[in-house]
Amino acid sequence: MDEGLPPCWNDVVDVLASGVRRVLLFGPPGLGKTYAALRLATNGPAERLTCTEDLTSAEITGSWMPAGQGRWEWREGPGIRAWRGVNGRGSRLVVDEIDRASGDALSTLLLICDSPESARWRHPDSGEWVRPGEEFTVVVTTNSGTLEEIPVALRDRFPVCVRIDRPHPGAVSTLSDDLRGPALAGALGGDERFVSLRSFYAFDALRAQLGAQRAASLVFGSRADAFLDALAIGSLR
Repeated sequence: MDEGLPPCWNDVVDVLASGVRRVLLFGPPGLGKTYAALRLATNGPAERLTCTEDLTSAEITGSWMPAGQGRWEWREGPGIRAWRGVNGRGSRLVVDEIDRASGDALSTLLLICDSPESARWRHPDSGEWVRPGEEFTVVVTTNSGTLEEIPVALRDRFPVCVRIDRPHPGAVSTLSDDLRGPALAGALGGDERFVSLRSFYAFDALRAQLGAQRAASLVFGSRADAFLDALAIGSLR
């Protein structure tokens, strides 16, 4: 256990270190879920998908693409690339906002995220049966505070689900020193008033050019004074 990590992130580290290869992270946006999913316990560069209502199966497994002179070639998508990995042993696939996946994409994600014993896909060009490498892992995220919006069939593929309620320390490391503590604490306190790390990044950049008051007004609007007060209290502590 890393005493410098919030409990939720210690849970994620311990789960991945234990060899569990399918993990679902849920909780408010802007806490570093994607940041951590792309970096924790990976064996190389991770592939990433962001689900929308328009996401298609072709964007997951691949599609035929023009190659010039009237030729077409098959380009594998991030799901199959992650199955293979750089060395054929598999790598990490990160699927963001899984609850927004369309019906077409969801059926393909069910295949990609299935257990190693069941998952396989027929390559439309070579005809080979492709299976996930033994080091393939998938981490999916949702900004929902509960798991009720996750389809049952997909939920079943992720026996471990971790609720993320605090930012990952690594995700705040690029902020100015005086903002790191408030960012980790949520600045305004309480889940319903949690300040996204993206807002901290924007405030930090604007403050350097426009000053704290103007930056807070642009980023937080009516909550600007509350945010600045929280920063002041944090600096006194």
